[in-house]
Amino acid sequence: MNEGSVSRASNKHFQKDGEEGGKVMSDDKVADVFSKQMPPNASDPQSADSLIAFQMAKLSVADREKAYMDVHGMPDDDAEETQELIHESLVRLQNEIDILRDKKAYNIAERLDPEYVRDQEFCLAFLRCEKFDCQKAALRIVRHFQMKLDLFGEDKLAKDITQDDLDMDDMDALYSAAGRFLDAHDSGRRIINFLVGVPKLFKTDAVLRRAFYNIMVAFRDNAEIQRRGTVAICWGAGSAEGTSGDNADLNWKLPKLNEGSPMRISALHMCYTDSVWKDRVAIIRNGLNKQTQVRARVHYGTVQECLQHLRRHGIDPTSIPVNEHGEISDQLEHCRILKQQRKHERLKYPLRHIIGVPSAQDVLLGKGTPFQNHAGNKSLRQVVVDRYKEYEKAQKGLKKVIAKEIVDVIRGNGGLFLKQDGKKWIPVNGEVAVVKVSAAFRTLRLKGGTK
Repeated sequence: MNEGSVSRASNKHFQKDGEEGGKVMSDDKVADVFSKQMPPNASDPQSADSLIAFQMAKLSVADREKAYMDVHGMPDDDAEETQELIHESLVRLQNEIDILRDKKAYNIAERLDPEYVRDQEFCLAFLRCEKFDCQKAALRIVRHFQMKLDLFGEDKLAKDITQDDLDMDDMDALYSAAGRFLDAHDSGRRIINFLVGVPKLFKTDAVLRRAFYNIMVAFRDNAEIQRRGTVAICWGAGSAEGTSGDNADLNWKLPKLNEGSPMRISALHMCYTDSVWKDRVAIIRNGLNKQTQVRARVHYGTVQECLQHLRRHGIDPTSIPVNEHGEISDQLEHCRILKQQRKHERLKYPLRHIIGVPSAQDVLLGKGTPFQNHAGNKSLRQVVVDRYKEYEKAQKGLKKVIAKEIVDVIRGNGGLFLKQDGKKWIPVNGEVAVVKVSAAFRTLRLKGGTK
């Protein structure tokens, strides 16, 4: 897997004491989540209890009631999403992002493909997660790209992550069935995120990349899930030894992924059948943000007792894929679903760069007769001629809008803007495509326009 110009292993968000880097962002609100180090008493259950009790005491009566309802599968109805609300929120969201002082990864992604970064559906996922609080959504988006940069590298920053972007370690963690979203909902119609201890041999970064992938697959295209959030179940059956339950570093880092995703944890249930998990659960609880801490519940007992605790909180025990010993019971079905998902991804995100012959709808970047005589380039020139007068009369900012509209039309008709790399053709990002269209207008002007 190509790691791009930024090493995935750097993982700046999750550095410990003594490591270089410190805060990755100058805005305290942004840096807070990723530079906060694990406190010495993070594994102390009493510390976790005290912290959560403190957070609960600070809540208003109304907020405390809402947290209780969320935990028991009785969430509030969502506010109506009007077109006016969506439009105003998208504008305000961009303003909030613009005023953040240090957003290195976001800026890189925007240079690579501004259309991807500002895509309406992508932005709406984060807005729905924060119930249209534009400031909070802006922070999530900036954190999202910084985390994505650290985990996957710059070359994956402005694209949806697919299974083809995961390396062998990541795929092993993914196929372990130790962390996934179930095809089931609680009584509040919220999707269930099921997490169990993975074998300790899996690298921390591999588990984090697997979790990032799972979250984005579940949330990026489903508005209902974005509005409702998820109910997370951390399942610790049997001994924690030899599993990720014995990995304090991972237990501290994994909850941080939520801060850079469109996933809202509406409730969290931590179930364990062996007291050895107690300290591990405390680390997870201490690593949660305050909104999740007050919505977290711990259930200790036998497998059946834990399942009954879940039932009392609006979760059907039969939807939890474990056997009578608390072990995963649907490993083969999980693998089958992932293979189907990979086929779907390859249809949705075709690897056009491995095709040797561009289609008639594609526009080729380059000079000379072979490029300019390509059918897609001829079509582009005709569109440029048709809109030349409009383009020439427009102010500078509107010129770019016109060029972008032309790019969108070509892409909407199935065309790509391609550059040659040896015997391959590689799609360029939206910004480069806009530059190509603008250059076509300048070329026409030098030739005397349409006369």
